[in-house]
Amino acid sequence: MKNKISPAAIGMFVMAASIIAVAAVMVFGAAKFFSRTENFISFFSESVNGLDVGAPLKYKGVKIGKVEGIFISSSKNIKESSVSVVYSIDIDQLRRKTGTDFKDYSDWMDEQIAEGLRAKLNYQSIVTGMLYIELDFIADKGEKYDLKYGGTRFKEIPAAKSGLSELAKGFEKTMADVAKIDFAGIGQNVHSAIVKVNEKLDAIDAKAISDNAVSALKGVDDLVRNRDVAEAIKKLDVLLSDSDALVNDARAELKNFSSSGASLAARLDEVLRNVNSVVAPQSPLRYQIAVLVKTMNDSMSYISNFTDYLQRNPNSLLRGKDNSKRKQNN
Repeated sequence: MKNKISPAAIGMFVMAASIIAVAAVMVFGAAKFFSRTENFISFFSESVNGLDVGAPLKYKGVKIGKVEGIFISSSKNIKESSVSVVYSIDIDQLRRKTGTDFKDYSDWMDEQIAEGLRAKLNYQSIVTGMLYIELDFIADKGEKYDLKYGGTRFKEIPAAKSGLSELAKGFEKTMADVAKIDFAGIGQNVHSAIVKVNEKLDAIDAKAISDNAVSALKGVDDLVRNRDVAEAIKKLDVLLSDSDALVNDARAELKNFSSSGASLAARLDEVLRNVNSVVAPQSPLRYQIAVLVKTMNDSMSYISNFTDYLQRNPNSLLRGKDNSKRKQNN
């Protein structure tokens, strides 16, 4: 009789497998299964060549999501058509990376957009040309912005021009200019120049130049070893030493003369001050001189009158002065 498998054993096996599966999900994929993501959209008027689905979405350089879809937004005017890019953002990761405990991500995102948050394209690698979307504050705070499509089911983050198109055009122009360069002609000219230089070098008599150089060096060596030259150098050294001593003596004499000149100037200044004090209008000496001069003037006047009188009356020295005339005079 064959042994039958117990239903209880089967149940235990299924239960164990279920527990292992749940544990594996929690360990290896819990973040993906339980993370909260929201989709956003941006409209780019420039080329998105190099941007693929799955490309990273970064907030100030930190990955917070990925590109979910790329579409062409049709328009009546084909020139005004734009490329709409839908990307997902891990809201929980965004909260952790920014350190913001926002309750409503939609209101928080509106505030960031008003502060200048924009989406733009950037290179993952210039070599490969692969692009990613960068979210950063690249517009002035309070700058007016218009949402291209207000009726989308995803919240729109305004796009900003990245300048990659202009960079690509500039690179293409540079490459075109490089392609126009005649490298073959330049190479031929360089080769011709090298050939001419080699011909000139071959024509130079290197041996003669070397002999002349050796002869010149020998002459210099003989000159250095000459006794007369050595004696002249010694005399020149002595002369220079004497010149230094003479210059030092001259400097000392000039210094002494300067000191003496300063002392003489001080004495002259003192003499001038004394002279000024003597001849000043209110000085005692000047008053005494004035009195003496007046007295001398009076004496000279008296002597002059007496001399005149003697000339007129020479006998008065013997007889004395005439009393009658004295009375008449009185």
